[in-house]
Amino acid sequence: MSKIAVVGMGQGGMVAAIKLAEQGHDVTVFEKSSRGEVSYDWKDDIRRDVFQVCELPLPSEDIFIQKCRWLFVSPNEKHSLEMPPCPPMEEISVERRALSEYFAELAQNAGCKLVFDTEIDRLVIKDDAVCGLVVNGGECDFDLVIDASGMRSELRAQLPRRFGIQSQPKDDGVLYGYRAFFKRVEGAETRVKGIDSTVVLKHLGEEGISWCNLNDENFVDVLIGRINKLDDAEIEKALAALKSFNPILGDELVYGQRVEVCLRASMARGVADGYVAIGDSAFMTMPLMGSGIESAMKAGKMFADFMAKKPKNYKAAELWRFYARYMRKIGSQFAFIDVIKRWALALNPKRIDWIFGSGVIRSEDLAFVSTETGGGKFKPRAKTVFMILTHPLFMFSALKAVSKGLRASNVAEKIPLKYDEKRVAKWAEKYDRLIRG
Repeated sequence: MSKIAVVGMGQGGMVAAIKLAEQGHDVTVFEKSSRGEVSYDWKDDIRRDVFQVCELPLPSEDIFIQKCRWLFVSPNEKHSLEMPPCPPMEEISVERRALSEYFAELAQNAGCKLVFDTEIDRLVIKDDAVCGLVVNGGECDFDLVIDASGMRSELRAQLPRRFGIQSQPKDDGVLYGYRAFFKRVEGAETRVKGIDSTVVLKHLGEEGISWCNLNDENFVDVLIGRINKLDDAEIEKALAALKSFNPILGDELVYGQRVEVCLRASMARGVADGYVAIGDSAFMTMPLMGSGIESAMKAGKMFADFMAKKPKNYKAAELWRFYARYMRKIGSQFAFIDVIKRWALALNPKRIDWIFGSGVIRSEDLAFVSTETGGGKFKPRAKTVFMILTHPLFMFSALKAVSKGLRASNVAEKIPLKYDEKRVAKWAEKYDRLIRG
């Protein structure tokens, strides 16, 4: 069996680590944070059945709750649509830090070695192949390195350009945010009684969102996120605006921090000789919501299934079979969503106000933004078609975006199944052009 390093305790890397250890591989997981302090200290929504898909036991119910009800608000704050309710327990909000500890326990029980409080100095690259890591100044040999260290992976940035792997996301693929928790105003109710989470699209006319969620009965969870930039003045302005129509949001700050969230489709290439990126390290995140827990976990399981078939070696040509399967199964969906997201962010805020207020979309139409797989498909009604036809500029813009999104998804699905450098390079150029252009 092989000696494998997993760098970072990202969810996808941990699922792979657990499954690979169960297969008998010698797996070591390196994490820069201390045990119990891995990941952000907040909740994220995922589908409950992702654990079944990954053949993992469901975590104990003390680390998750039923997904909250969401209210989507137009930029002018005059119109709103409620996310349709999901079937009981289909979606849950899980505590990220507790989930990381859950994975750590499973990995340890499977036989993985967990090394906390350790930053990797660099990759060891010899003869155009990754063959180990430099840890605390000492060189450690590994047959394979799995990069699960996140969107800003320093390992990925160290790879030679000839490998063709994108070193960093572009600014328009990152949501620059401020995440904070405030004391709830005692006795105050949410904007709409019974709906705990409120998100404003293109808040204050900026490219991005702001939300105000009742995290529990005492604290309010706030996110202010913007594409490209977010300065202190914008944060203060957005906070004041949120307080003006969210009665629960008080002035007492518990804690807050700057965050960056990956908000783009998966990268074209995620493997090289001796190296594979999984999760945020390969931008495997939902481009609309920014959460990559589900897709990363599924990718980790896919990689373990690939390894169970005993690949001949760990060269890019062999590892590519895993990445091609991921792109066809999940990445192609994200390609479509990425294009639609970029179109929506470029819309005039007044156009979004009109969409919300005119009845073009209804609450049930929002199901498609629910976690990774979505809760349904948009089904246009006669009124929707009529309203769009009476606004030809919007109609042509929307049709163009949908057409481009379908092309991007189609290109992603046609990823070469067998690795040939020229064919892969040509495909990657076409894919990236549709995602970024």
